[in-house]
Amino acid sequence: MSQPDFENQIAAIIAASRRPEVIEAMRRFYEDADRAIAAKPATCWNRGECCRFGQFGHRLYVTSLEACYYLATGTLPPPITDDTCPHAFEGKCHARDRRPLGCRIFFCDPNAQAWQGPFTEERLGILRELHEQLDVPYVYADWMAILRVLRHEAKE
Repeated sequence: MSQPDFENQIAAIIAASRRPEVIEAMRRFYEDADRAIAAKPATCWNRGECCRFGQFGHRLYVTSLEACYYLATGTLPPPITDDTCPHAFEGKCHARDRRPLGCRIFFCDPNAQAWQGPFTEERLGILRELHEQLDVPYVYADWMAILRVLRHEAKE
């Protein structure tokens, strides 16, 4: 969905970020994903260069449940000054435990390309089902747009 769709759902997403069952479901979801990813062949050697989305030539999309978990498990994002994730600095992620699924799955290692796409689709299917089970509106939007809206709306 586009950014306006996300902005229309922000109150419901912020409310869902306060529901313990939503946070627990996402914690389990990420633990399962991390366990499966750890068993796959992949190495990261670019030290956060992929977090410079514009320069790296890609976008990161996330779901509302990922935004809920991010919001519930930490502080608001730092100010966003460019097209780089504000948590990526000094060669590492400073929101590692609450980073989105795409950050967990993406490796610049060419050996990972064979499993990344199918694994992403499988996990997005699980997320879609979780949205329905937990009655959280489903939005799929650009990470940087979501961070900007969360920063603005959640502190009001």
